[in-house]
Amino acid sequence: MDRREEIGRMYQSQSAGDKVYIPAKPKISLNDQNRIFRTCAYCRVSTGSDEQLSSYELQQAHYRQVARERPNWDLRRIYADEGISGTSLKNRTQFNEMIAACERGEYDLIVTKSVSRFARNLIDCVSLIRRLKKLDPPVGVFFETDGLNTLDENSDFMLTFLAKFAEEESVKKREAMIWSLTQRFKDEKALTPPLLGYDRQKDASGRYVKDAPLAVNREEAKIVRFIFGAYLSGRSVESIAAFLTDIGCRTKTGSAMWSAGSIRYILSNERYCGDILTWKTFTSDLFDHTHRKNRGDRDQWRLKNKHEAIISREEFELVQVLIQNRKHHIQGSLPGIHVIDEGIFRGFVPINHHWVNEEPAPYFDSSNSVRKKGRETHVPKKSFSAFDLTGYQVVRNQFTQIRYDGPSLTVSKGRITFNTWCVRRFADVGHIQLLLHASERKLAIRPCGQGAIHSIRWRAEDAAGIYSKSLSCPHFGAALFEIMGWDPDCIYKVRGTWMTRGDERIILFNLCSAVGAVLVEIPGQDGVKKRRAEFFPEEWEGEFGDEFYDHIAENDIYYLSGDTEWRVGKASVPAPGIEQFSTPSEEAVRSLAEELIKEAANTHDEP
Repeated sequence: MDRREEIGRMYQSQSAGDKVYIPAKPKISLNDQNRIFRTCAYCRVSTGSDEQLSSYELQQAHYRQVARERPNWDLRRIYADEGISGTSLKNRTQFNEMIAACERGEYDLIVTKSVSRFARNLIDCVSLIRRLKKLDPPVGVFFETDGLNTLDENSDFMLTFLAKFAEEESVKKREAMIWSLTQRFKDEKALTPPLLGYDRQKDASGRYVKDAPLAVNREEAKIVRFIFGAYLSGRSVESIAAFLTDIGCRTKTGSAMWSAGSIRYILSNERYCGDILTWKTFTSDLFDHTHRKNRGDRDQWRLKNKHEAIISREEFELVQVLIQNRKHHIQGSLPGIHVIDEGIFRGFVPINHHWVNEEPAPYFDSSNSVRKKGRETHVPKKSFSAFDLTGYQVVRNQFTQIRYDGPSLTVSKGRITFNTWCVRRFADVGHIQLLLHASERKLAIRPCGQGAIHSIRWRAEDAAGIYSKSLSCPHFGAALFEIMGWDPDCIYKVRGTWMTRGDERIILFNLCSAVGAVLVEIPGQDGVKKRRAEFFPEEWEGEFGDEFYDHIAENDIYYLSGDTEWRVGKASVPAPGIEQFSTPSEEAVRSLAEELIKEAANTHDEP
């Protein structure tokens, strides 16, 4: 008796009056021998180790055996992803190909070991299962270990529970991995993948030695030295990449094509000076595998002298300075530390506000390198007044001028901003120099030509309006805060002095007169608002200003006699006694290039 006759007899037997019994379709059973399930299997391992790949092979063999034991399962293909995490569907090529085949109607059933093998992301797993069940005909997933068939009506609760459990398992594994890496880095056991110029060490049997330091590859090291030397001498990353490509020089992977990006990677890699910086990037989201640059989100360790250096640490640090310069369109090779040795700005240092240096010492040393020699000149008190002004104070203008109309700058740890008053006075100036006298705690700005050392673009020729001028200077800002002993959580406002004589004009700022400010939260009817609250230095307490004669000595620049030459435009000179940046000579770079050309030619001639 076929199925149609059986249903017809049921209708007849259940007919009574106006009531007719209509039976439901039979539930889908994976053991129904009268139905053939077009089946595929999916297996996955989480890493690429030999042990896990062996597990991958065993999984494939297992599903072939399962298909032989179930005649109604027509196993058509085994999909497998090797070394891919199950927390995201994005990079699982075989998995996505399998789902696409199901949507084309090629399969009725997917067989896999467990929910954790299928997906460790609760949202992905549940939504995908529901998507497959809505297909016509529906596609089920059978999880062997869990004994769960998603085509069963009661499978949703158990599926959600198991998927959540798998997701939590991934979270715990991630936490364990982070802990493990943290302990490794604390114990100075860094991960050391090979890179151009280095190889991983092997034992006598050819196996890699775990935690062994990188070994220098002498031939590749020549390429690295050329790249650093050429960049320091003023060549761009594009020209270096083009040269290495033209001569047929090989990358670490054997490619003959070099890119500007690969050159930048080499130039910024601290391993070339023998150090290892851990945790440069991290996975910010477990489930979409988003990688982010570590900007203080994870603890880092700088492990110094972990292997033989190809580049000296000084040379590496100079390259980092030059990289920052190029980011801000400052071309050419590295200039040295300069200081002005004569005139009104004697002891002032032209500031490169992009310089990657947060140490105050170079600024102090440079300013002090041209300190005046001989005895100090004492100015008679009577030259200022017929009266003895001892005990009198010069009142600070912060106490007398609430509505201040004059030059000022605002300093935070990462930015210096000049007010519109400064910009208006220098409205016809294209470039300026920012000058610092660290010992006297003074800043100044003066007009200069575009070619002057560390010149700063002040205003464009076609600039229409007058706006405040801001300079981004995170490293110089940190050094300045260190020099002044300022609180890094505060900002400081400094009133300046406009000085002019003939065609010479400058703006001078005494940093010791800075007024601090901090943002405070003030509750109100419209919610909490943030306002800036100013505070004066503690040393101002109980006084109106500096003693008169102390003020004169501290600000002698304002009281120069009329016949004293200012020499505002005096060019700076390399700071005497201060070690200057040294870059490879053109001859040295050319010699390295010629050596690479010869070796590349010899490599091409080899059979």
